[in-house]
This record gives sequence, C-alpha cells and structure tokens, in this order.
Amino acid sequence: MSGFDVTGAPASSSGATKLKSLSSQHEAWSSYPETVLIFAGEPEIMIDLRVPVPPATKKALAAIALDEPFAILTSFNPRGVVLGAEENSLRLAEMEAGLRSSGIEYLVMDACSPDKSHCECSVAIKIERQRALDIAIRWEQIAIFWWDGERFWIFGAISPIEPPLALPVS
Repeated sequence: MSGFDVTGAPASSSGATKLKSLSSQHEAWSSYPETVLIFAGEPEIMIDLRVPVPPATKKALAAIALDEPFAILTSFNPRGVVLGAEENSLRLAEMEAGLRSSGIEYLVMDACSPDKSHCECSVAIKIERQRALDIAIRWEQIAIFWWDGERFWIFGAISPIEPPLALPVS
C-alpha cells in the first residue's frame, strides 16, 4: 500500500522512503509512526499507528466526541529534547491553562512507544489543523498527529514536512 497526500492522491514516494528521508532530517521523526495512542476511560481506547484504524476504534472515538477531525499534540520535550518529569508536568499545566483560557476543549491522553517505556501526556483537540500547528509551534513541538476521520497523519510543526506523512507507513 502506498501513501497518499492530503488530497488523496498517491504520494510521490513510498512511506518507507519518506520516513527514511524524514529521519535523516530529524532523529525524532523515526519514532512518530510507531506511536500508540491511549485514551484512558472505560473502555480504554488504544490506537496503534503502525496499523490501519479499525471500524470499531473509529466508533469508539466517536463515542468520546472525537467524531470530527482533531489534532493530538503535547508540550512535553520541546524540540525532541527530553526534559525531567517535573518540567514536563509544568509545561503541560501551562498548555492546558492556555487552552482553557482560549475556550478550547481538549481531552487528555497519552502518546507512547509500542512497549509503553516512553509516554508523553498529550491532548486531543478539535480545532482547525493550522491552529493546532500554531499551538504545537508555540510549545516547540516537532510535529502533531492529525485525524481526518479515516486515518492519522503526521504534520510537521517546527520541523515541516511536505507532503505530510499518512499513517500507517507502508
């Protein structure tokens, strides 16, 4: 399966080729397509970005009011530089306060490595993609995840990529 750009047209290069190119631009890119998203609750929703999102998971997202396009972003580890837990927690609290003061509703969730050895507390927000990118840039984030209703994408924030990377990478 080859990737598609945001217009739905076949991507000019395979996802694997694009990922290799991205990884050479920024070391942190290599882990993005392997992320597992975890939405706490009953039931817990776990989305492995290495595989297509199944219909049951799409229904589960709709059940938690994520039935429209949304972004996932974090304030943790700016520019891919790992910070301590306390500093990351302070950054998250500040980002959440900013979202609340702007009237942006959000859902706290985690973005983790497949083995869960590394997780970053993140937020899912239903806002325009460019606004989500602006927030990510404010928090010095490399990229965001974008859900278009069918699949997730990686859009570069401080480290732009063109075209964005469709997930899963094949």
